[in-house]
Amino acid sequence: MPFFRIRRTLLRLSVATLVACEAGSPVPPPAGAPPPPSASTSIAAAAPAASSATPTPAQTEGIPAGDEASAPLPPNPPLVLSPGGRRAVRGDAGLVTSVEPNATRAGVEVLQRGGNAVDAAVAVAFALSVTHPSAGNLGGGGFMVVRLASGQSHTLDFRETAPSSATTEGILNMVKRGAYGYAATAVPGTVAGLGMAHERFGSRPWSELVAPAIELARKGHRLGPRQALVLGWAWSRLQQDPAARAIFGRKGKPLPQGGILRQPDLASTLETIAREGSRAFYEGSIARKITTAMVARGGLVTEADLNAYQAKMRIPLRFSYRGFDVDTMGPPSMGGVAFAQIMLTMERVKAYEAPEGSGFSLHLFVEAARRAYADRRRASADPDFMPESSAHIARLLSGAYLDSRKPPIDRDRATASPDIVAAPEPDPVESQQTTHFSVVDAAGNAVACTVTLSAGFGAKVVVPGTGVVLSNALAGFTPSGPNMVAPGKRMQSSMTPAIVSQNGRLALVLGSPGGDTIPNTLAQVFRNLVDYRMTIDEAVEAPRLHHQWLPDRIRVEQQHQPARKALEDLRRRGHLLEIEATPIGHANSILVDAAGMAWGHADSREGGVSEGLRRDQAAPRR
Repeated sequence: MPFFRIRRTLLRLSVATLVACEAGSPVPPPAGAPPPPSASTSIAAAAPAASSATPTPAQTEGIPAGDEASAPLPPNPPLVLSPGGRRAVRGDAGLVTSVEPNATRAGVEVLQRGGNAVDAAVAVAFALSVTHPSAGNLGGGGFMVVRLASGQSHTLDFRETAPSSATTEGILNMVKRGAYGYAATAVPGTVAGLGMAHERFGSRPWSELVAPAIELARKGHRLGPRQALVLGWAWSRLQQDPAARAIFGRKGKPLPQGGILRQPDLASTLETIAREGSRAFYEGSIARKITTAMVARGGLVTEADLNAYQAKMRIPLRFSYRGFDVDTMGPPSMGGVAFAQIMLTMERVKAYEAPEGSGFSLHLFVEAARRAYADRRRASADPDFMPESSAHIARLLSGAYLDSRKPPIDRDRATASPDIVAAPEPDPVESQQTTHFSVVDAAGNAVACTVTLSAGFGAKVVVPGTGVVLSNALAGFTPSGPNMVAPGKRMQSSMTPAIVSQNGRLALVLGSPGGDTIPNTLAQVFRNLVDYRMTIDEAVEAPRLHHQWLPDRIRVEQQHQPARKALEDLRRRGHLLEIEATPIGHANSILVDAAGMAWGHADSREGGVSEGLRRDQAAPRR
């Protein structure tokens, strides 16, 4: 049965069935890992093929978004995405795009040796922990969306968890002190998440995938411009930690762009993980070093907390927009909820009819985003602590709710944000120092992965003897409500990796860093591709806006501004605009065309590299 027909059938399932599935045991793996890419198979050609395994209900179900009975009909004939692009790279046997060239190269080399997209993603993630240490990590967490060539989609949650002794009072005090140091650190999830991805879907030896990161850490690499810039921003705090100062500083100053960054302790940690597997991070010598540092420096994470950590397979959040099916993260991500609601709202008000780049088009987007952001924090929390979240999200994304929302979108005037819902207690401020990468392989498998240390360089501390930078994710909890801290609980996040298909064929791999800006970034890139038929590089490089309900203002990128006429139109409609130097997002994305060619682009806002693999470069299938 084609994937889109499966989806329509599943959307008629009762919410009770979905909630019961979510509350059950983790999703079992398919029977056998996806095959390594073949040099003779294009990316798109294999995409609609049936799986060799019989999918279980949990493998094909998703949290339903929207009411099919009232949803707008998809365009007929179907929309066609635009391949090519002057600045895009291409590959028909795989493609990797990330913020850092060494990490991209690590993933491409795995594809060249016959690895699949998940293998390459694991290699990229480990390499980023070495070469992009402000966000790539072993000491943080993240989310991953995997779409297999069979059409099955899976979401992996390796968000950090609260230590058993964490309390609201302690977190509030930590935030008042600046949200850094060992007391800000949660239980890391990244290594467990990469281990789960490899165990369920990988095809190459684990040690082979960690090897590029080991070499980069041991031999060193030249610090890139973006990495040096963020290091400079964080240096005032990093230099206060002896281990961090020794790694990232030279003669009392941060390592400059082009300087050689060597990390022998991190190399040793990676070697242990490569040799003993992902659980080596949570048990044994690495765990003991982490907990010894915690005890000595006021941290909360214990060896028991580390031993207990588990990555989770979650039900994808699934919605359709103008004939395209999107699989993204559900709770504990609130980003997927906002992304879905923005797109569903814009489809219902026919925002795609507004001229590209016009003030009217931007106005409709802002009004959809304003409402989605008002809902998102109340819509999600760790589903292990909020089993009713699927039902709640299904209601927020239903046609009945979207059509009855008060006040409705005024096509001519801005809605005052307080008129939508009263302002709650202040939300936690999410750092933009996260990172996203995208991967496809020749067989049609795809990965969208976003990882974070929360703030840039997280808690600004490195565990002595390990090279591991720790996150400050505990600051992501709120004093009350569904996101209130509890032992072992995951904090909310805006990270929104997403994979898009059309009629059962892989079409797009999307994602971005940017904290609160992430859902808006994805929505704008997605509508650029679908509504305005931009190529992947045009869609990523186009100007972006950000409105998150409160504060009630539109943030505009100084270096990527819409046309002056459009901005003047927004002001006439009653919007408050603020021009800011900080870019919005870093959307490393991939488009796969109907002929099976992948087109990728690394967003210029933070730099990075996309690299494609051609069939004559790939290893023959074994």
